[in-house]
Amino acid sequence: MVKIKFPKIVGFLILMSILFGLGYLLPYTIVLAKAGLLEPDVAEQLSIYSDLMLFGFAMMILYAVNFLWKKNDKYGDNIGIFNKEETIFKNYTYPQLTLLSIIGFSGFFLLANLFEFLGKGFFGLRVLPQQFSATDSLLVSTFQIPIAENFMAGFAIGLICLIITFIAVKYNLRTTDFKIYKYITVILGLMIFGYVWHLTAYPGSDVAGFVVAIFWGLGAFLSLLTGYFVVFMIMHQTNNFFIDFSRLYSSDVVLGTAIFIIISLSLLYYFKYKGRLLGKKG
Repeated sequence: MVKIKFPKIVGFLILMSILFGLGYLLPYTIVLAKAGLLEPDVAEQLSIYSDLMLFGFAMMILYAVNFLWKKNDKYGDNIGIFNKEETIFKNYTYPQLTLLSIIGFSGFFLLANLFEFLGKGFFGLRVLPQQFSATDSLLVSTFQIPIAENFMAGFAIGLICLIITFIAVKYNLRTTDFKIYKYITVILGLMIFGYVWHLTAYPGSDVAGFVVAIFWGLGAFLSLLTGYFVVFMIMHQTNNFFIDFSRLYSSDVVLGTAIFIIISLSLLYYFKYKGRLLGKKG
């Protein structure tokens, strides 16, 4: 079988197209179907998340600028968006990293919600009105909300990285110092950003602000570590999914369904990547 290799930027555009479909078109179709029934404040909040999808285009512009900018060769191109080639995960494919992230975070957040060792999860989700079915709620909380927020987070990470890179080029920083400054600045910046956003988007939430800050800081770290913003997005999606899934269905259904899905995905990963489970040999 002939394998088709796409230029890297084409792969990024395909990924973004898929995410726009999942994060905007799919949930928004449901929202439109319920438009005559929505409570005003819920309709406004869902509209805000639809608008946040524009950060996806902003992130694409940042990626293009970084792709075309040749003065930062000394410091690399990893701005935490789609640049795994300069990380320890360079031998993994993007689909492989995606599937591995889904399996790992699904297992973690399943246990977290079953045993409640993270309380109600990292984020207190907005409970949608009764006219939303369980499937509607899951689609909105798993796709629209985290994809929109992570487009915003991805843009923030990429922008901070480009600013730090510009400063490094201007003052000819050592590469080691550059990496330290980049990680510290991005992580602290996203912790503050996530905390402020949480206060704005989830007023009155009982989730502690420092927990939210840690969540966003960890997401920023993983984005830089893997060079792939989707890893943070999947962490966000699985957190939301298991919060809503546990709320909408009985614990037995949650446990049985989730375990079946995780085992199925693990088997898929094993047989798909057999011989290179930890990445292809360099």
